[in-house]
Amino acid sequence: METTTEYTVRDGDRCTAVELAGAALRAEGHRVEAVDGRLVVTGGARVLTALLGALVPPTRQYQRYDLELSEAPGQAVLTLRPADHGAAVAGGIIGANRRRAAWQRTTTLLETTLHEGGVLLHRTDRIDTSGITLYDR
Repeated sequence: METTTEYTVRDGDRCTAVELAGAALRAEGHRVEAVDGRLVVTGGARVLTALLGALVPPTRQYQRYDLELSEAPGQAVLTLRPADHGAAVAGGIIGANRRRAAWQRTTTLLETTLHEGGVLLHRTDRIDTSGITLYDR
C-alpha cells in the first residue's frame, strides 16, 4: 500500500508553498520538473536501480513522486504521491524498505520546509485502499 500525504496551506500562500517545496526537493538532490500542472520529482538512477537492485547505494536508488496543488475555499492543498516505479526498479524487499525510508524523509522534509516557511496549516497522511476488497459476512 502506498501513502499519499496532503499539506494544507493558506490560500494566499499557495505559490510560495510550491516554490518552497520545489526548492527544498532540489536542495536534497531531486530533479523537479513541471508537467501538466504538477511537479514531477525524481531522484537516483533508474537504470542503475533496475540493473543492480538492492546493490545500488541508497542515495542512488530511483525514486519518483508527483506533487500537485489543488484549491478549496480559503486553503490550498499540496498532495504528494509516490509515482509508479515499476517492478524492474523495485529492488526486492531491500528496495521496498529503502523506498519507504526515502518516502518518510521526503514527507518530513516537505512538512518541515512548509512549517518553517510559515505556510503550513496541517498535514494529512492517507493510505491508498483502492485494491482492498471488503466483504460483508
